[in-house]
Amino acid sequence: MVARLDKLYAKDKHLLINTRKLNKLKPLTFVSGFFIRLFMKAHHFIFCLSAIFFACNEGQQKPAQQEAKTQNHSVGDGSSILQLDERLQHADSLVFVFYKDPHGKDSLRYTRYYTQYSTTDAALIRIVIENLKDSTQRFEKIKQCHSEGKIWCFAKSEIFQTIYFSAHNKECSFVYIIKNGQFYYSDISSGLSKKLAELKPKASELLNLGQ
Repeated sequence: MVARLDKLYAKDKHLLINTRKLNKLKPLTFVSGFFIRLFMKAHHFIFCLSAIFFACNEGQQKPAQQEAKTQNHSVGDGSSILQLDERLQHADSLVFVFYKDPHGKDSLRYTRYYTQYSTTDAALIRIVIENLKDSTQRFEKIKQCHSEGKIWCFAKSEIFQTIYFSAHNKECSFVYIIKNGQFYYSDISSGLSKKLAELKPKASELLNLGQ
């Protein structure tokens, strides 16, 4: 009987010791869980903060990138229009085209309405050719200035090049050609500008035979 009581006492004592150990572990488990939850919340907060930062940063960069795309960069090509198209040296006739209202409200269809002046005068052709010897600036896009007209260049009755011009003001005073999708501009000379002003009143409108 005494031996059985000793065994029972030993078992209860062992259970009591294990229970005390478990009670000691519970606070540690609670503390560990608290720090884990705190760490997860901090990690989530940092992730959200980083996402907001990158979104703002991207938003600031996009306008700059779009602005860079819309900018019309120029490159000093160094070549003249005459060097870019050597056929111009053999031009034997020209047709000067003058738009009727290049600076009017109709910015899309103004090139449809024009008068023209044709010539085979070697002296007049020489004035144009001399203006094409200056170095050019190459642009990816056409300038915002409207052209006031163009010059169709012929050799042996075949058109081979178009030269666009404007002598509107200081900012919009140029001649240019298009080559391989690029725009090559050079300054218009005072001699050519004056000659264009003389020719414009002499230009006539072609009859529309369809009417």
